[in-house]
Amino acid sequence: MEYRHKLIRTAVGILIDKAIRDIQSDPGRSIRNLADMGDNFSKTPAQKRFFKIAHEILKDPDNPYYELLLNMTRNVWPDTVKTVGLNFGYTGLNYGAEILRGKEAAAGKSIPWLLRFDCSEDGENALNFREIDKILTDSVSLGIYTCVFKLGECGEKIGRILELCKNHRECCVFVAMDPTTSLKGFREPIMKTPNLIFSVDMTESREVQPQILCDLHEWKCFYGFHAYYNTDNVNDLTSDRFTRRMIRMNCIFGCYVNSDFENQELEEQVYRYVCSRRGKKGEPLFVFDFNRDEKYISDTILCGTDFCVGPDGKARLAGGHLADMHRVLLSDMVKAPGVQFVS
Repeated sequence: MEYRHKLIRTAVGILIDKAIRDIQSDPGRSIRNLADMGDNFSKTPAQKRFFKIAHEILKDPDNPYYELLLNMTRNVWPDTVKTVGLNFGYTGLNYGAEILRGKEAAAGKSIPWLLRFDCSEDGENALNFREIDKILTDSVSLGIYTCVFKLGECGEKIGRILELCKNHRECCVFVAMDPTTSLKGFREPIMKTPNLIFSVDMTESREVQPQILCDLHEWKCFYGFHAYYNTDNVNDLTSDRFTRRMIRMNCIFGCYVNSDFENQELEEQVYRYVCSRRGKKGEPLFVFDFNRDEKYISDTILCGTDFCVGPDGKARLAGGHLADMHRVLLSDMVKAPGVQFVS
């Protein structure tokens, strides 16, 4: 780890620790102090704009994010709150972004900031976890610190994900799970893994509280939901009733994913909805549209978009270009023939 980065990360960690301790007695001041800290470490105009907006929102004493952050510090292990803030907020979107921009300028091509691995089934050429571990090591050298694993019903693979989290402690690891999955056999190691964030698919589970959400709450994990929307279910998934249910289930975030990518009008509708639920008039639940908000981060804060490895072992770049991850690792991609990064 770069010495300067280590010093700054330690200092940021101390400030987050203090904010977590102080937030119960004076949430307004503590949260504003966190926004000040983010502003101080911001390097790009986009990051500066973000924290300027945050300051404006946090001036309102009735801001719903006070309640959200209070709930988070009460329901999630303090070390997890701190690690998620460090890994995603500082290391991923600040330190890693700076490395990415330098690599991008040198290569003259966009480099993805987000890795996605579809491990929901075992394809004939699917990557094994040793290969994924190597990919994550290479990705960190490029400044990529954020990854998403889609497990679906393959909950037994969580053990290997926990190993990856341990091997890459500065990465922020999201895991997308099916609501019927049981994680009870992994209770203790999950509780000891602070860089892990869970997202539970609530597309078809809107009337009940899945046991997995009860377990994640009991284990004081950082978790939320994701839902795949289309023209048939969009009104239900964006209703006040659904949102209130997710808040009662102690979800910290909600991610909406367009299952009909060709329907951009529908995506625009959902994006307007999530924007209306953020800020001063929002709720104690942070909601976002995966495609639109990922693109915003890619375009204004970081560099390229994402890089998705499917169950067949093929890696899909933005724009639909394919490369065989068995032959081309991330550390070689900026110079590998036949692999094209798309802005």
